Amino acid sequence: MAFELIQGVDVTDLSGIESAYSAGEGYIDAVLSAELIRPTLEALLKLLDEPHFFFLELPCDEKKENELRRTKRDPLHVDVYYLDNCTREVSLAILDRYGELLINDGLVRFGFGSHKTDEEINVLKYQQLVIYGDGKYAAAFDGLGVKAVDELRTMWDNFTPDTPGTCMSVEIEGEKIYDLPELLKDAGMYFAETREE
Repeated sequence: MAFELIQGVDVTDLSGIESAYSAGEGYIDAVLSAELIRPTLEALLKLLDEPHFFFLELPCDEKKENELRRTKRDPLHVDVYYLDNCTREVSLAILDRYGELLINDGLVRFGFGSHKTDEEINVLKYQQLVIYGDGKYAAAFDGLGVKAVDELRTMWDNFTPDTPGTCMSVEIEGEKIYDLPELLKDAGMYFAETREE
């Protein structure tokens, strides 16, 4: 089966890219085809100890970046938002309601963590997932037929000046990722900090 890109990613060279994961001491690094991201997250959330927290990292807008950066070499920044003390059902409901937008947007980074164990599920750019936790999370990948590899190849490995990648924001049913902090405000989402990307 061909490796599928999310709506918010455009990559010139996908050679050698496949759905796979690599497990290390206390972490799992994975790259997933678009259709596998949501079922993998659902399986991982069932393994994550409650209570959960949900987080969003949204790129700062141009005005804020102009205030924060002194030179073009300075790092970019993200605004970080949290929603604390979620049950598993609430985490799954967030994924059910906003999952299509979260998964398909190329700019957002998001994830879920456990207040109890400090383990985290991080969804990064270019369809990469990093899980900080013990070996139990490998079962989520194995159950979906995602193969284990010794060395994971990511889209980043294929980027050159001639074969670039692009991430972009998307709009789904009139909603954008920048709407989510306000949409989840009544549920308790709050701004935590601005930090370097």
